Amino acid sequence: MWCSELSATEVGSAFLWPPPASRVRVGLVIPSSNLSLYPDVRFKTRLAGEFARVASIFRVSSLAVFRDPDAEESDHRLFVKVLKYMLVPPYLRLRVYRLDPELRYAGSLPPLNIYPHNPEGRAPEVGDVRYGLVLDEHGAVEVGWRRPCRLVEPSGTRVGSVDLFEVVSLEPFLCRRASGAGIYVGYEVVELNSAKDLASFVEGFQLVVNTSKRGVAFSKVLSDPGSVRRFSTTSSLCLLFGNPKKDLDEIAGRGLRIDLTVNFIPHQGVLSVRTLEAVAASLAALNLLLTSTLK
Repeated sequence: MWCSELSATEVGSAFLWPPPASRVRVGLVIPSSNLSLYPDVRFKTRLAGEFARVASIFRVSSLAVFRDPDAEESDHRLFVKVLKYMLVPPYLRLRVYRLDPELRYAGSLPPLNIYPHNPEGRAPEVGDVRYGLVLDEHGAVEVGWRRPCRLVEPSGTRVGSVDLFEVVSLEPFLCRRASGAGIYVGYEVVELNSAKDLASFVEGFQLVVNTSKRGVAFSKVLSDPGSVRRFSTTSSLCLLFGNPKKDLDEIAGRGLRIDLTVNFIPHQGVLSVRTLEAVAASLAALNLLLTSTLK
């Protein structure tokens, strides 16, 4: 007999739209050699887009691409370019990105569908936050509607820039620059071109966790009150990922700060886990811990 305090018809509050920003600033480090393992450019493009998609699902704040020794320069460049391309909403991409041979397979990318992209295709409402493109020095901004909105304060406007804007009036159609504070608006793309850049990046986080099948099982972390407290009270956390052949600590060598090495997939059923799979599994497990107080 099923015994539970939960009703089969109970409705929870675990889905909110727009989604709130994560209370913990989460960063990921992913070596660009993850693309170099595959010969097909179409697959490389799609893989980079899937990393962006998974990061957005779990409200990751920053996605850092590490140019490791095993990476091809062209793959590092493609990885970074695709991540930035994904952040631009579909209604702006033809304006922002002209024909680019490196993005010739961009049509295979999954939609990011984050809130500032207006994935529902709604008409603007006061308070909406959207990515927009500044069209001229007078403050006209394209936000994916039938006509541009106008900046309330156009001074200092840089034509051609893409930024967050909040709709403040419908008639006239006006907007202002927005910080996006309090809601999830996507990730920041960070390029790490050396081991020194990598070391500097991780120092910006309170907790740095290396992911590895050699690490302590996450289930053990959850059973240790001190470790749970450490994860639950941190304001920023960085997850380090390697490639299917090496963990990041093996790639970067000694000197990289690591506070804890964790196996987020204990008793994995396959010999090796692909990095995209590891990112999804690790973020899913971490999300359960960070949102454990939700009703």
